[in-house]
Amino acid sequence: MKTRFTLTALALTSALAFSTSAMAAERTGMFNVHLKLTGTCEVLTTDTGLSGTKITTDSPNLAGADIDFGTHTASSSSLQIDKNNVGGANNGIKINCSKNTPFTVALEPQNVKTADGKGTMQGITSGNTDTIAYQLYKPTVSGSGLATTITETATSDPWGTGANVLSLTGKGLDSNATIKLPVFASVPAGELDKFVDTYQDQVKVTLAY
Repeated sequence: MKTRFTLTALALTSALAFSTSAMAAERTGMFNVHLKLTGTCEVLTTDTGLSGTKITTDSPNLAGADIDFGTHTASSSSLQIDKNNVGGANNGIKINCSKNTPFTVALEPQNVKTADGKGTMQGITSGNTDTIAYQLYKPTVSGSGLATTITETATSDPWGTGANVLSLTGKGLDSNATIKLPVFASVPAGELDKFVDTYQDQVKVTLAY
């Protein structure tokens, strides 16, 4: 009985070893999973106190991206006037584009349309043909792609259309990924020897992606 048990145990061990050896062989294959995601821009907000209408009064309600050069005395020896938008970076031009989507923002003065961000303010009084010139400038941009940061300081680079657009990359469509752009402008020195009046212009903002 003992011998028979030993032989049976050996036979069982051999069968298990053979079974294990047979299961060790594998064959594999591959398949693909695909999704193509295209970029989009869902939001372009240009905050303004006048909801897109022109200035027609001496005391307009300005806010957001509006630029207020303030009140000055007419003078032939006036100094350069530098200003940023009334609402600063948090309340100016706001953009949401898909992550890693390249886009551009163009600014175009409307009284006299130019590509280099040079604007012309005109008086609101009938018969006044004097104008006051101003220049739009880009904010400081550092880094690239998703690591881009925008600082609320002006550069000397004109902000306009064509070769003068601001080129950036989207950081996402969620509200916490909103890209906020301040706007800077200046009136050159010696520009205020003009007809006493209130002067205005509008600037068109165009987002392209």
